[in-house]
Amino acid sequence: MALPSQIERNTGSSRGGQTRQTNMLTSPAVLILGGILLISAAAYGIYQLWPSSAPAAVKEAALPAAKEAATAPPPVSIREGTPVPVTPQQKPAGSLGEAFTQATPIAQPAPGQPSSTLTTSTPQPAATPVTPTKPSPVDVSRTDLKPVDPTSTAGTATLPPTVTPGLTPSSAANSITPTTSTNASRAQVEAADRALAANKPLEARTALSRALFSTETARADQEMLRQRLATLNQDLVFSSKVTPGDPLSEMYTVVGGDALEKIRRKRELTTEWMLIQRINKLASPDSLKIGQKLKLVRGPFHAIVHKANYRVDVYAGSPDDSPESWLYIRSFKAGMGADNGTPLGVFKVRNKMQNPGWTNPRTGAKFDADDPANPIGEYWLGLVGQGDSAPITGYGLHGTIEPASVGQQLSMGCVRLLDEDIELLYELLAPKISIVKILP
Repeated sequence: MALPSQIERNTGSSRGGQTRQTNMLTSPAVLILGGILLISAAAYGIYQLWPSSAPAAVKEAALPAAKEAATAPPPVSIREGTPVPVTPQQKPAGSLGEAFTQATPIAQPAPGQPSSTLTTSTPQPAATPVTPTKPSPVDVSRTDLKPVDPTSTAGTATLPPTVTPGLTPSSAANSITPTTSTNASRAQVEAADRALAANKPLEARTALSRALFSTETARADQEMLRQRLATLNQDLVFSSKVTPGDPLSEMYTVVGGDALEKIRRKRELTTEWMLIQRINKLASPDSLKIGQKLKLVRGPFHAIVHKANYRVDVYAGSPDDSPESWLYIRSFKAGMGADNGTPLGVFKVRNKMQNPGWTNPRTGAKFDADDPANPIGEYWLGLVGQGDSAPITGYGLHGTIEPASVGQQLSMGCVRLLDEDIELLYELLAPKISIVKILP
C-alpha cells in the first residue's frame, strides 16, 4: 500500500510530463511549421490538378510556392505557339527536340508579375551547313544582271534573260554591265538598261555612247558596248522603221516627179541616195510609187580610225560638236599603211568617187576605172587635213582587191576596207562635212 506522500509525488511527476508534452505540441514554432507544410502541399496539389483553362496569372502565382516544396522541378507548362525549352539532360536522342536546341526558354515572371508581359522567342531550326563554292565569273554579255554596288561584298544574282519589247532578242542579249569600269561608266550602262526596259531605245543609245566614249570604261567593256550599240542601230538606222523622236531619221511620202536623188536634195540629207534604196529595200531606184512611205536617214556621220586596233568606228552628230557628244553607229575592220605609214590627225572628207581610176604615186603606173587590177577597188573617199594636219595630203579611205590585207599594215598609208564596208561608208560620209580622225 503506497504511502500518501508517494502517491502525491508520482501523480505530480506524471502531470508534469503531460504538461511539458502538451506545451511542446502547442508551441508557436510547431504550429507555424505545420501550417507551412500544409499550405505548400496544398499549393503543389492545386498546381498539378489545376484545369488547363484556368487563368494563367493564377497558375503562375502558385508556381513559386510549389517549386519550393517539391524535391524535383515540376514539368513546364507548354502553351500553343511557344517553343519547348529543352536542356541536354531532357532532350531524348533522335527526337524532334533537336531542332530547338538553339531556342531561348520561356522566361518566368517575378512573383506577382502578370504572365501577359512575358516575352517568348520564336524557335529557329538549326541551320543546314553550307559548303562554300567559288563564285562563277560575271557574264558581261547579260542584260538582266542587277547593278553592282562596289561597296558590297554580297554575291551577284543572275536572272533569266529577258527580251525588251520592240527589240530583237539579240539586241537584248548583248546588254552588259561593265565589271571593271568605274562607277560613272556603270551608271551610264545602268541608265541604258532602264531605258531599254521602258522601251526607250534612243535614250539607251545615248547612254551607251556616253559610256563608250568615257575614258573610265575598260577596254573589254568598250568592245561589248560597241556590239550592243551596233545591234541597236541595225534597227534604229539601217532598217526601214522610223523611231519617233530620232533626230537621225524621218519618214517621207513620195509625190509625183520624185526620184531618190531629188528626195535627198529636197530634204537636205548628208547621206547618199543609195542609202535610201538600201534601208527601204528597194529593188530599183526607179521603182517609186506616189504615196509610198520611205525612211530617210539624215546624218551627218563621221569616222574615227583606230590604227592599233585596225578598226574604223562610225558616229553620228554635228561636226561642230565634240566627238564625245556623238552617237556611235557601227564599226568596220580596216587595213593600215605599211611600216606604220598611216598618218595621225584630224581630216575632213574632201571628195568621193565611185569606180575611180588611180595612179600609183611611187611608180606612176595608171589603172583605169574598170581595171580589175586597180588596187583601190570601187570606192574612194579623199581626205584633207585640218588644223595641224593641214599639210597632209594624198590619203584616203578606199576598198581593195586584196581582202586578206584588211587587218594588216600593207597599204601605202591609206585606210583599206572590205568592198561591202567601204560601200556603206561611202553612202554615210559627206564631202566637206564629215570628219575623219585617225588615232594611234
